[in-house]
Amino acid sequence: MTATATISEPKYGWWAGNARLTNLSGRLLGAHVAQAALIVFWAGAFTLFELSQYNPTEPMYEQGLILLPHLASLGIGVGEGGQIVDTGPYFVIGVLHLISSAVLGAGGIYHALIGPEVLPQNDSFSGFFGYDWEDGDKMTSIIGIHLVLLGLGAWLLVAKAMFVGGLYDPNVEAVRVISQPTLNPLEIFGYLVGQKGAEGMAAVNNLEDVVGGHIYVGLLLIGGGVWHLRTSPKIWALRVLYWSGEAYLSYSLGALAYMGFLAAYFITVNDTVYPTEFYGPLGLEKTAAGFVTSRTWLATSHFVLAILFLFGHIWHAVRVRSRAAGFDMRQGQFVKQVNDSDVTLLFLRNLPIYRRGLSPVFRGLEIGMAHGYFLIGPWITLNSIEDPQLANATGLLMAILSIATIAIALNLYRVEESENLFYWLESPEDWSLFRGGFLVGGGGGAIFVYFMLQNFPVIDEIFRGLVN
Repeated sequence: MTATATISEPKYGWWAGNARLTNLSGRLLGAHVAQAALIVFWAGAFTLFELSQYNPTEPMYEQGLILLPHLASLGIGVGEGGQIVDTGPYFVIGVLHLISSAVLGAGGIYHALIGPEVLPQNDSFSGFFGYDWEDGDKMTSIIGIHLVLLGLGAWLLVAKAMFVGGLYDPNVEAVRVISQPTLNPLEIFGYLVGQKGAEGMAAVNNLEDVVGGHIYVGLLLIGGGVWHLRTSPKIWALRVLYWSGEAYLSYSLGALAYMGFLAAYFITVNDTVYPTEFYGPLGLEKTAAGFVTSRTWLATSHFVLAILFLFGHIWHAVRVRSRAAGFDMRQGQFVKQVNDSDVTLLFLRNLPIYRRGLSPVFRGLEIGMAHGYFLIGPWITLNSIEDPQLANATGLLMAILSIATIAIALNLYRVEESENLFYWLESPEDWSLFRGGFLVGGGGGAIFVYFMLQNFPVIDEIFRGLVN
C-alpha cells in the first residue's frame, strides 16, 4: 500500500443532514435547536390531537394513545379508580409545548441562517458554546453540563411526586403525594443486583422506591456532571477513546440503544410506573376486543428504535475506528500500513461498497439484496393483519415499495464526474448502473424471503430430513 499523510475529507450534500455541519459549530447548534423545536412541536401537537380523539367512555389503552397515558400516570387530571376527570390540563400542556416550539424554532433559524457559522472559543457568552472536537477539556465540560441537566430532570419527577400533587398509584387506584420516598441505598441499589427479583429495576412495585430511585439517580448524575466540569480527561481516556464528532455520535447512539432496550423491557413487565389503567395489560398482546394496547405500541416502538440506534452506533463506530487506522472512505483502501487481523477494519474493507473487483451493477445487486432481505421482516411483523398469508403478501409489497422509494432517492442525487465519491464511481453511468442493480437486487431479496416464508413448513421438513 502507498502511505500518505492525509485522508481525503468527504464533502457532503444536503442529503447527509448534520454531517455537513460537523465542523461548523454555529450551524450545528442551529440544527440541534431546530430539531429540539420539532420534538417539542410534535409533543404539543400530538397531545392536542390525542385529546381531540379521546373518548372517556372507552379504556384509554384501547384508543391508540401514547402521550395522554404518560400525563395520566403523572397524576394529571386523574380521579379515583384511574378515571380521567379533567382534560383541561392536557390542553394547557399541549399549548405550552407549541409556544415553546416556536421559541426554539426561532433560535434554530437564527443559528442556522444568520448567526456565525463557527462559534468563537473565548470568555464571551457566545464563546462559552464554542468548541473543538479534539479538545478533551471542553468535551468533558459539555458532558458535565448534560449530566447536570439530566439530574435536574430526574429531580423534577421527585418534585412532582412530593410537592406538586403527587403521582397516580395503581396500588390504591388514586393519586397521592409520595411524602416518604425510600432513601435506604441498600433498598434502592438492591434492584441492580436482582435483590428484588429477576426483572432488576423493572421489579419495582411501589412509588416510594420509584421516587427514591430518582433521588439517587439525580444525585449520581449531578455529582458526575460536577466531576466532569472540574476535571480533565485521564490518560487512559485519552488513549482508549476517539475524540471526534462522529465518535461522540457513536457513543451517544450506543447509550440510546441501551436505554431503548431497557425501556422496552420495563414497559412490557411493569405496571407500577406504567399502570394497566392507562397502558393496558402486561405483555405485548391485544385486548379481548382486538385492540393493540398503548403498552404494546410503546414497548414495540422503543425496541425498534433501539435496534436502529444500535445499528447506527456500530456503523459510526466502524467508521471512526477505520478512519483512525487510515482507511480512506473514498478510495476504499488503507492509506497506511495496518494490522490486517483487526476484525473491524477487515469487515469494512470487504463490504460490497468497497470490495475490489465488483462492477457498479453487481455492487448495487448485493447491497439491494441485503436491504430487501431484511426489510420484509419488520413490515410483516409490525402490520396488524392477522391472516399469515395476507400479512406475508403485504410485507412483500411494502418491502418492494421501500426499495423503490430508496431507488428514487438515489436517482435524485446527481453524480458529477468530478466528485469521485468512491474509487469505482467514475461516471454518471456507473451511478445509474448501481441504482439499477440496487432496485433489482432489493426486489429479488424481498421475493426470496417471501418464497421462504410461504414454503417454510416444506423447507423445514427438508432440512430435518423428513422429506426424501
